[in-house]
Amino acid sequence: MQKIVNKFGYKKTKWSMITLVTILSIIFIGTGIMAAYVHHSYNVYTTITM
Repeated sequence: MQKIVNKFGYKKTKWSMITLVTILSIIFIGTGIMAAYVHHSYNVYTTITM
């Protein structure tokens, strides 16, 4: 981490890390929501077809 700060500067590294964490969090939350929706749809489908 110190090498990155030395190479790009503290301010640029800080905002890059904030951006990275934000993007990964959005992807993680979106994937979780989609997984919950698919799981719910699958349960509804199996209940209807039984």
